[in-house]
Amino acid sequence: MGYPKEILIFRHAEKPADSKNENLSTKGYERAAALAYYLPDAFGTIDHLFAAGVGIKSPSKRPIETITPLATRLDKKIHEKFLKYEYKDMVTHIFKDEKYTDSVIAIAWQHTDIEDIANTFGTQDVPTTPWPGDCFDLVWKLTYNGDKTYTLDQIPQLLMYGDTDDIIVDPVTKTFCQELQTIDPRVLFSSHMPTPAGNFPNQAMTCVFQVPKVNVPEGLEEQFIFVGASFLLSETAIINNQIAAVLNVATEVNDAKDLQIPFSDPQVDKRAALPFELAANETYYLNQLNKVGLTDDNENDMMSLVAAVLEAEQLLNAPSPTQQKAAGAVDFYAQGNLVIHSHEGGSRAVTVTALYLYYKYYIQTDVSFVDVYKSIICLRWNKTINNHPTQGICENAYKVLNTFEALFPKPVRKA
Repeated sequence: MGYPKEILIFRHAEKPADSKNENLSTKGYERAAALAYYLPDAFGTIDHLFAAGVGIKSPSKRPIETITPLATRLDKKIHEKFLKYEYKDMVTHIFKDEKYTDSVIAIAWQHTDIEDIANTFGTQDVPTTPWPGDCFDLVWKLTYNGDKTYTLDQIPQLLMYGDTDDIIVDPVTKTFCQELQTIDPRVLFSSHMPTPAGNFPNQAMTCVFQVPKVNVPEGLEEQFIFVGASFLLSETAIINNQIAAVLNVATEVNDAKDLQIPFSDPQVDKRAALPFELAANETYYLNQLNKVGLTDDNENDMMSLVAAVLEAEQLLNAPSPTQQKAAGAVDFYAQGNLVIHSHEGGSRAVTVTALYLYYKYYIQTDVSFVDVYKSIICLRWNKTINNHPTQGICENAYKVLNTFEALFPKPVRKA
C-alpha cells in the first residue's frame, strides 16, 4: 500500500466575478505563481502533484492553473485524470501504488470536496464546518501516523494582501445539519425506531411512508413512497415493491451506475393489467421515470430541490390508464408506488423525500421538518445501506423551507 508521509491539500486560487469563466482571476494567477515558491520553501521536497481534471460536470480549469507554476518550477507532471467528483478514485489510486509510499503529495482541488478528500485519506479530527467560499489562503497538511490514519494541520499561507491567519473550526454548538455528519441516527430514536410502512422487502429500498387514503389517486387502493439505492435496483425489486414511478436524484454525470434505471418487463411483470386492449399504435409502460441532478455538497441550485419535490408530486398523482385513454393518450403509464433514490439511498434521496412529505402532509401540523427528516434517516439506516446526509444538502433544504410560500403552489403545499 502506498501511504504518503505528507499530503498538502489546498483550494484553487481566486476566481473571477463572472461565474461562467472557469479560469483564475488576475489575483488567482498571482497566487498560483507565489505558491510555486511558497510550497517547496515551507514544506520541502514535493514528489507528486494532483489537480481536479477538466471533463463532464467538472469544467473548472482553476485547480490545474493553480498548480501549473509549481509543476513548471519542479519540472513535474500534474496528475489530472481524476475529475472533481472522482476524488475517492484518486485516493484509491494513491493507496494502491507503492511509488507514493513515504512521498510528499500536493493536491489542488475545489473547496467543497477538501473535507471529503481529507476524510477519505483517513484523517482524524477533520472539521465538519464547510470550507468558506471566500477562503483561498489555507493549506491542509496531512501527516501520516503509521497506522493508516493522518493528522491534520491547518496552515495559513499569508502570501498576499488580505490573507488572514484564520483556520476552519467547528462551532461549539452544532446545527442539526452538522450533527448528522457524526451521529448514528439510531440514537435519535433509541428503542422507538420508526418501522417501515407496509410489508415490503427491504433489500434495495425502504418504505418510508404510506400515502393517506384521501390522497391516493383514483384507480389505486393504496400507495407507498420508498427511498432506495440505485446500485441495488433490479427488475425483481421493482416488481416486488410494486414500483410504478422512479425519481432519480443522483448527480447528473454520464455514469452507468448513476443513469441506469431498470425497466420492468411486461412479459414478466404481471402486477398491473390494463382494463382495455391495446391498439396497434398504443404502448403500455410499467414505469414512469424522472431525474433531477443534485450533488452531495452545498453548491446545489435551490430550485433543483424544488423541481425534485414537484416531480415527486407529479409521479405520485399520475392518472389511471383509463383516464389517460379518455384524455387521448396512446402511451399509457401504470399507477403505483414511487421510489426516490440516489446511488446509495441516502442524503439526496432522503432530503427530497423529507421535503416532499413535509410540504404535502405536515406543513400545517406540529410535526417539524427535522422530525420528518430524522424519521426517514433512521428508517434507511436501520434497514439497509446508507450514508450520513451531507451538511450541504441539508442546508439546501432549510433554504427551501424559508421560501416555501413563494416556491410551492397547491397541491404540494397543503391547503
